[in-house]
Amino acid sequence: MRRPAEASRSRLLTRHFFGALFDLGFLTREGADGFIRVVIGIVAVIITLGLWLTRMYTIVYALPGGVADPAPYVSAVDANTMTAIGLPMWIAAFVTVLISHSLVPDETDYRVLMALPLTKAFIFRAKLLALAMFCALFIAGSLLGLTVLVIVISSSRFAPNIVPVSVAAYWLVGALACLFSVLTIVSINGLLTILVPRSRVHGVTATVKSALLAALMLSIPSVLALPAKAGAFAGHSRALYSLPPAWFVGIERLAFGGGDAFTAVLGRIGLVAFASVSAVAATSYLVLYRRFDRVMLTTVEVSRRRSRWRGTIGDFTLATLRRSSLHQGVLVAVSALGVTLAINRVGGQTATYAALGAVWLLMFFIGLATRAAIALPIDQRANWVFRMTESDATRASQLSAVTRLMRQTTVIVPVLVMAPLEWRLFGARAVPALAMNAVCGLLWVEVLLRGWRRIPFTSSYIPGKQFIAQTLVVGIGTLVLGVTIVGAMALGAARSTAFFLIASLLLGTITLVFRRTRLHLWNNGALEFDDKMPSALDLNLYG
Repeated sequence: MRRPAEASRSRLLTRHFFGALFDLGFLTREGADGFIRVVIGIVAVIITLGLWLTRMYTIVYALPGGVADPAPYVSAVDANTMTAIGLPMWIAAFVTVLISHSLVPDETDYRVLMALPLTKAFIFRAKLLALAMFCALFIAGSLLGLTVLVIVISSSRFAPNIVPVSVAAYWLVGALACLFSVLTIVSINGLLTILVPRSRVHGVTATVKSALLAALMLSIPSVLALPAKAGAFAGHSRALYSLPPAWFVGIERLAFGGGDAFTAVLGRIGLVAFASVSAVAATSYLVLYRRFDRVMLTTVEVSRRRSRWRGTIGDFTLATLRRSSLHQGVLVAVSALGVTLAINRVGGQTATYAALGAVWLLMFFIGLATRAAIALPIDQRANWVFRMTESDATRASQLSAVTRLMRQTTVIVPVLVMAPLEWRLFGARAVPALAMNAVCGLLWVEVLLRGWRRIPFTSSYIPGKQFIAQTLVVGIGTLVLGVTIVGAMALGAARSTAFFLIASLLLGTITLVFRRTRLHLWNNGALEFDDKMPSALDLNLYG
């Protein structure tokens, strides 16, 4: 039994690590409180999503009482159980990637804690417990939100098990599946930390983190398409052998009955995969435990080949985006979501109209991603440099770097990406269509920069200034309306030069009004270095 003093130290250190996961390494106390509100809102949205899916499946599973053939139902149950397992697995993987920089004690922990009378085992144990508690918040919320769905799909007389057994099986196997997702990310991060030269660990792990976030976003359509795999289960498709959620359906059938030879094979694959990632994760943690110095990351070497460095805000912004895994991750993840939706739209609708609307999907998400990335601080305590050098004469020119970056990512990149497809569809008429998209994009940039008075990466940040459900409703509404309106306007511009000229004049005038308001604010309002709640009074705007 541990002594009371040791137990108290363990609780304190675990609480420290757990709290650090909420400040993300750069948030103030107010920001950490805001992030807690975001976490609560995300869990609430997950539960609401589960209830919405339950409503849909209640209609689907309202089968007539005289159904004699159970085969279609059994295949559908397997596919929908896979969906109920796959969604929490995706959430667990996404959350683990977001906090992958905290999966092992870092350099600060090494320098501070090792000087105290604490053993390495004590530090690693507290770190693991804090990570387990953090991930459990999202895992439990996602499993809870989908439990009602499991009850609905398991209420038939053809179900493999009675409802209480089905729910217990879902919670046990679902938790195991989420643990598999977590251990997979831990294994990747641990292997990189061990195998990559210490001077390169930071850069390599940052790149892999961004790649994993992009891959997870691109996989969303595949996750949402899991209910359509009923035919694959019925036909015993070998493609399911490479689908992790299907493995855990097999494990559930192995452990609780109701399966066949095919699901038994899936279950055995899942058990081997789980054992493998568990062994790799445990081994990597053991190696890092014995070689704690591996977390000591040397300073990232700055390339000297760029001789055109001018010390401008634009140079500072681009350099930070290149070096920071956090800001890269935000930019890549949100942009990848836009790419995913654009690909899905072009592939699933009439090509002509879909391609025109897909440009807005890219502009919408890349614009949000860029603004979010430059709003996050890199080291807020270092912003004294910009506080000391702020002046009315240079403020607007400094902030113009933000406008250039936003226009380059939000307007130029989507237009260039979609130009080949639109040219193939419209030929020369693609030019006014793309120009119309660009005009809409420039207006979107001005909307995103309303009220902006920050040097990138220098202001504190408070997440959750609005309830997440409200933010989602507004965002989805803007996205849907934008797809419809921008697509229709681009189509009209491709068909009529007069329409293009009139619409461009109207939108251009609105954009110029927004721009004039923004420049007036930049010339007369002081730079903002402390984020505020929407209800806070900003005295800088009132002299």
